Parts: sequence; C-alpha cells; structure tokens
Amino acid sequence: MKKEKAQLKDIVMTADMGGSKTKIVVQELGNKEHSLLLMDSSLADIGKASLDLAPTEGRSSDRAWVGYKGEGEEYLYYAVGALARNRFGGFSQLHELKYELALPKILAAIWSARVELELPAKFNLYLCVLLPAGEMRDKDILKSRLIDAVQSFETPDGKMGIKMRSCEVSPEGSGIYHHRKNVLSDEFNERRQLYVMVGYRNASAFIVRGGVIEPGITSDLGMSWMLDYLTKRVSGLDKNNPNLVEIIVNSAHSPEVLKKLSRKRRKEDIETDYELITNAVAASRDEYVRLVVRWLKSIPGEFDVNAVCPQDEVVMCGGTAEYLRGELDKYYSDGTEIVWHGGVSVPSEYESKLGSSRLADVWALHEVFYKLVAARLNVAASKPNADASKGDGADTKNFVLQPRRVERPAGTLPPIVS
Repeated sequence: MKKEKAQLKDIVMTADMGGSKTKIVVQELGNKEHSLLLMDSSLADIGKASLDLAPTEGRSSDRAWVGYKGEGEEYLYYAVGALARNRFGGFSQLHELKYELALPKILAAIWSARVELELPAKFNLYLCVLLPAGEMRDKDILKSRLIDAVQSFETPDGKMGIKMRSCEVSPEGSGIYHHRKNVLSDEFNERRQLYVMVGYRNASAFIVRGGVIEPGITSDLGMSWMLDYLTKRVSGLDKNNPNLVEIIVNSAHSPEVLKKLSRKRRKEDIETDYELITNAVAASRDEYVRLVVRWLKSIPGEFDVNAVCPQDEVVMCGGTAEYLRGELDKYYSDGTEIVWHGGVSVPSEYESKLGSSRLADVWALHEVFYKLVAARLNVAASKPNADASKGDGADTKNFVLQPRRVERPAGTLPPIVS
C-alpha cells in the first residue's frame, strides 16, 4: 500500500527591509498565532571558509548566514544582521537599491522563521515584500530571483528547499493605504490624501484623489541624511554605530543620553563633548526638518496648506516621521488633518519591541495579504491584529493599486507558482 504524502504547511510571510531593521511578520495559514521577527539590516558578503567563524548557538537573528547560487554556477555567501555587523564588518549599504540587497535578507528571514517557529524542513511559502515606490519597476527581477533561490539554499542548519507558492512585491505605504481605505469605506473616494512615508533610508510619497492613485516619488532623504550631516559636524561619531539612532531619538526627552556618544574618558572632556554634540544634533535636526519640508513642497500636486478643504488629509508613517512629529504637525497646522500611521494599531507585545510607527505598514499589509491567500485557498482568515481595521475584513477586490507611471501592488493575488 502506497504511503500518503504528508501535506506541507502553508506559511504566509510579509517582509519590510528597512534601513535600520528588517521586519518580518510570519503566520501559518489557518492559525491565529503569528510572529514578529526583527533582524539588523547589516549585510556582508563573505567567503565560504569564513563560515567557520560563525556561531552555531544563540538567537537565529544573531547568527544568520545564507549561501545560494548566483547568476553563474558560483555560490554566493552572505552574513546577515548582527553576525554581519559584529563579525564581518557589515553595514546597511544605504546607497544600494533595496531590491538588490533583498535576496540574502529574505532567505535569512525564511531560515530564521523556520528556527523560531519550529517549522519543518520543507513548507509552502506565500511571500509579500515591501519596496520603495521608485524600485517597483524592478519587482519582476526580484520575484524571479527569489523563486529560484528558495528552491535550494544553504543555512547554519544545512540546505533548505521550500516551495514558493506566491510571491508579491508591493510599494511602501501599501499596508497603510489599504487600512485607511477599509476604515473610511465609501467616504474614502471623497478624500484627497497625501501618503508620506519617512524612514531611516528613504522618504516616499504618493497622492490619492477620488480613490485614484497618482504617480509616487521616492527620495534618499531618510534619517540617514541627518546622520550624515551630524557626523560631519562632530569628529569621532560613527554613522554605522547601531546605537546612534536610538540615542539621538531618546535625547529629545533625556538630553544627557548624548554623553554616551563621547569617546573621551575624562569627565571634563565628556562634558565638553556633550555640549558640542547637543548643539550639533539641534542644528542637524533643524536642517533636516527644513529639507523634509522643502521636499514636501516639491511633490507634484502637494497640498497647498493655505487652501485646504475638510476632505484633505495627510497620512504620515514611519519611524523618522514620528521623530519629526512636532515639526510636521506645525507645518500642517492650518487645517489639514494628519492621520498618524494611518490609525493602524499594533498589539502592545510587538509595539514594545520596536514601536508602532515602524511596524504599522508591514503589520497592516500582512493582514491584507494573509486574507487574500486565505480567500484563494478557501481557508478561514484569522486577523493578526483585531484592532487594525474597523471593517469586517480586507477588501480583496480592491487590493490593487492600479499602476500609472509608478507601480503599486499587483492587481490580484499572484498566480500559484507550480
């Protein structure tokens, strides 16, 4: 008698490869439980012999590396996250395109999900990846590379090979957009909206009028611009210091944390540095705010703050936008409503790990994508975030942002890859 083949688990994963953190929401189809995985964004290409230096125990996010076949027959090896930073001098490579760095990061995330969720060696994967709007023209290249690479790749636990059943690439802001559309329902088409996403690496924006999305833009004016400006004003500051952003953000409420950035030993010298760094942070923030406001004014069709109407709203999201919240509120103080992070609510157990401002987009998009997969496979959809929407579920008919010059999420759930 023939032995029945065991049915593979179906895993839904949504990934946001931020400039400072890679954020991954993972959920088994049909299971209400879901997990949030966080990895440092650092990356380092390494030789195979260097794998002997990699640790074999500890958290998966601290010892991740992957190997996969490149465009030729040669295998490429990368240390990812904390391992890349701490052992191999890796960094975030902010000037590279995100889609070009995505492959090793996503393969490492798949392996980390398998370890943390105790998944079997083989499973079906339904993947959705966020990219800046300006990189959406390269989405098919990324999808093709991912589908090939997941079939066989090396990890700290040996070779993995999984079945990519669906691979979707969506522009940053998609999760916020769909959440807002679901909340506003019929009123959505009456609004004129500006969606602004400001993170560590990029600043992106697109406008929605009458439910129609206009071409979006992406710039390199994330918080890294401010850090570049700051490190040029203070000698000895390292932009790649993993604690730099946290210290600067916290200094808004506790100024003395800036003393941690001093490399001096004598108390008097530390105090001198503290004064210098405090003034430099204030000046850098001021210049950065001016830059962001100039950029907002330059967006084609951007709202005239002197001629707003009750239906206008600006949807702000991203950790850096939150950092500049006071200044941005002031800029739009003449009547335009600001909806911070689209009103997405992230459960407290996950918010405490990173902050809802940095998780809102990927969290909301995961809810939409999960429900699309569940509908396609005729599985009852569970809600990863019961508070994320006031509606009765994702609008699967309207998952698509029809592309104009800048592409938006694909029109329907992608076809099953055989």
